[in-house]
Amino acid sequence: MKGFLIFTITVFIATTTLAQELLCRVSVVTSNMKGVGSSSVDKSIFTTLEQNLTSFMNDRKWSEYNFKTEEKIECSIQLAIEEAPGNDIYGGKISVQLSRPVYNSSYNSPLLSYQDNNLRFKYTANQPFDYDENSYLWTVTSIAAYYANLFLALTFDSYALNGGTSFYNKCANIVSSAPPGEEGWLSTSKEKRNRYWLLESFTNPAYDALRKFVYQYHREGLDVMSQSTTNGVSVILSSLESLQTLYNTYPGNAGVSILTFTKSIEFVNVFSGATTEEKQKASGILKKIDPANMERYDKMTK
Repeated sequence: MKGFLIFTITVFIATTTLAQELLCRVSVVTSNMKGVGSSSVDKSIFTTLEQNLTSFMNDRKWSEYNFKTEEKIECSIQLAIEEAPGNDIYGGKISVQLSRPVYNSSYNSPLLSYQDNNLRFKYTANQPFDYDENSYLWTVTSIAAYYANLFLALTFDSYALNGGTSFYNKCANIVSSAPPGEEGWLSTSKEKRNRYWLLESFTNPAYDALRKFVYQYHREGLDVMSQSTTNGVSVILSSLESLQTLYNTYPGNAGVSILTFTKSIEFVNVFSGATTEEKQKASGILKKIDPANMERYDKMTK
């Protein structure tokens, strides 16, 4: 089974092979780039941007833990450059994906599928990829570091209850050090889906149930299904009931909508072998907390 690790803190500390944590696929897309600067820019600089960002994500140590090569966390980042207003300014969107292996299977479960609509940065040829954990040096490296730490936080949370706290703290440091007014980091944003609010969804103590869901669903649910499908499905149903309680209390929580969007197809597959009663319960919960995929969940009971 490729890339699987049952990891706890003690396992990581005991690992002797020194390796970076991420196996991140990076792409920079400019096919839809428009604006007065789009016709004059040498697009080869974006090839360099892609190469440097790949190295930044994969060659840097993001934690004190040592990963074996087969244990690296699989993820991806795509920068879609859509605006070039001039003066070396660019804007667009960032799409991120994260998955983790399921115990005793060849299946990788999606942990995060998210589109960040707040990408705006200045970039020139030979731009240095400066980064410092304690200060905000450049928009691109700060965004990349934010997502690197978020990938680690979610992954650690999925193996140990609240295991990703230190990485969420690093994300918080990046958010707090962002320049006033820079897009994507603002608590005052009307769009509750920016980087500030994404982090808030997982770190506000009022939303503790979200992190518990990540752990319970993956470690106590998916990871036990190879041994007992019945037990795994039962735990997953219980985790969805907890998620519904959180949704009922805080219907605007961005984390709930992001996780259900990420896992909507998986939810259907998980309950394909469940009892009729379990399918009905799961379908009812999911149609309420993820109405955008109501039609998909309707099919669970047919």
